[in-house]
Amino acid sequence: MGIFKKLDDHSDLMGKMSGKVGVDWSEKLAEHPELAQKYRSAVMTCTQCQSVGECKGWQATHDSADAAPDYCLNKDLLAQLASD
Repeated sequence: MGIFKKLDDHSDLMGKMSGKVGVDWSEKLAEHPELAQKYRSAVMTCTQCQSVGECKGWQATHDSADAAPDYCLNKDLLAQLASD
C-alpha cells in the first residue's frame, strides 16, 4: 500500500472513530486551530494500528459510543477531546 493511500485510509478511519465518540474535528479545529498538530499526530498514530479489521468491524456496528475501544491507539486523545 502506498503511503498516500495509507494516510487517506487511516484519516478516514480516525475521522469515523472520532465521530462515533462525539469528536467533531472540523468544529474543534475551527475553535482551536492549534489542534491541527494533534489531528496530524492522531492520523499518524492510527497508521501504526494492528487492529484495522477489528476497527472497521467495530465502526460498522456502532452508530455512537461513550469511548473508543481499548485497542484504539487514539483512545485517550479522543476521550480528552470528547470531554472538552
